Amino acid sequence: MQRIALADNNVNDFVQARRTAVGKAGEMLARPVIVAWKDDRSGKSAPEIPGGKAERWHDYGESNDGVLELEVANDYHFIFTEAEGFDEPDMNLATLDDNGTRFMCLNNACTEEDKEKLGYFPGGGLGG
Repeated sequence: MQRIALADNNVNDFVQARRTAVGKAGEMLARPVIVAWKDDRSGKSAPEIPGGKAERWHDYGESNDGVLELEVANDYHFIFTEAEGFDEPDMNLATLDDNGTRFMCLNNACTEEDKEKLGYFPGGGLGG
């Protein structure tokens, strides 16, 4: 997996860091998908794996076809895979929009706020 530090980026929060990472991944991959992430400032990571060790999110990203790891401002970490070449959409993917920038993430790598926007009920399940 290729690892790149984007330390010079001045970001104030997770949303800005994710926007920066998605932009860079879009330069390097045809169809980047967020597989896993970690926010050192809040201590949150995704996917959340109960009983897993602190770096379990990273193990998950590596073992689920992660090809690019981006570290933004030394505090935010994102692992991406490449979706180019998939014949059919994976139902485990969510397409998100961040101020006009569209990107994808695995459902278990979406934030709770993302899930709410997509219509998920707290605790799981889709509304309708």
